[in-house]
Amino acid sequence: MSDTTRAWFHDLTESVFAVGAAAREYRMAHQAAQSAAWNVEPARLDSMEGAVSVVGRYFIQPHHETLRNLKEIHDSTELRIKALYENTSLAYAYGAAHAVADIARGQRPRHLEFARQDGFYGIPAAPLPNLEVALARWPGGPNLIALGEILTEHIRARDLARDFSFYEDFADCHSPESAEASKFAAGLADAAYAYGEVAERALHFVVLGLQKNHVTQEGK
Repeated sequence: MSDTTRAWFHDLTESVFAVGAAAREYRMAHQAAQSAAWNVEPARLDSMEGAVSVVGRYFIQPHHETLRNLKEIHDSTELRIKALYENTSLAYAYGAAHAVADIARGQRPRHLEFARQDGFYGIPAAPLPNLEVALARWPGGPNLIALGEILTEHIRARDLARDFSFYEDFADCHSPESAEASKFAAGLADAAYAYGEVAERALHFVVLGLQKNHVTQEGK
């Protein structure tokens, strides 16, 4: 096996792993942010009734105000991290899947490639690539296909929730369908990460297959 061959697949697998590692960091941070927000949930805690006079003008309840301020900070942080987790997990899923598809077409990509704006990856609007043929000999293929179908449904739910939100902003109402779509879409990041993990294993399978074929050809 030539050094050039080693270099491209080594760089590619490291590229996919790095995006997966980034998604894992966001996943842990999101869980921590959810826990932090829950710990200062005003509806769950009894605030102290004591008041403070502000130079004789009005009164504040410092404990109540602190809980409210912390809740706003934690909610804002949780939403930001959730958006980053979802985006990075989608990059992991799409990146790994497209790497497998590219190799199946005879291409040799060295790295995943995405557009970037404001710290977010540009996720393709197209569906996930169909990998049934490329992974026909891999035992994990059916599982990956099933996870892809689940991820696609989550993406559709997210898009539907966005559409509902856009129109309901004008109608000033919230339909049960909108609530249901939003609830299902909330699992998008986890679904994308789960798909990405299996797609990364699929990538190692196809790369290993190339290595074996190369060694076999050199031995002839």
